[in-house]
Amino acid sequence: KKYNILEIGADNENFLKLLKKIYKNSDFYAVEPNQNMKKDLNEVTKNIFNNVDELKKDQKFDIIIGIHVFDHIPDLNDYIVKLDDLLTPSGLIFGVVHNENSLMPRILKNRWPIFRLQHPHLFNHTSLDTFFLKYDFKKVFIKKTKNFFNIGYLINQLFLSFFKLKISLPNFFSLGLKLGNFCFLYKKIEK
Repeated sequence: KKYNILEIGADNENFLKLLKKIYKNSDFYAVEPNQNMKKDLNEVTKNIFNNVDELKKDQKFDIIIGIHVFDHIPDLNDYIVKLDDLLTPSGLIFGVVHNENSLMPRILKNRWPIFRLQHPHLFNHTSLDTFFLKYDFKKVFIKKTKNFFNIGYLINQLFLSFFKLKISLPNFFSLGLKLGNFCFLYKKIEK
């Protein structure tokens, strides 16, 4: 089956590239305001936009993806209405967000890097479910995710968070850690 797939904040195209291997016959679209990323995105799709307002009003998507996007949108209520208008009647929204109830914010408290102005919204499983239900979306799943980091980068960030010291270590190897993020999939409730 052919799908129309939109990723918002597509960044360096890694997720779209993975999806393109699985859903070869599908059409891919990306919203990415960072001009530096557009060269990489051109390898996956020519359908690249700066924001969702540039998409055609009659364009419909089977799935909209936002990985670490929804916690950055200032007026998320208006934004979700726009996304809803872009979805097919049984369309899906997939995303990844930070979990405000995870172990990291409890340990780091106000030093948790996510407590910043760049994240006007923080979620937990209940608040995310309440938000999407308000806009007639039904939860398919919410699952913990792993982040893969180079050990040198992790040590650098720990020194910055705990001691406010900027150090520079070489790259070593990557490690998968559950750092308090979760992914979700919501389905539009057909009316």
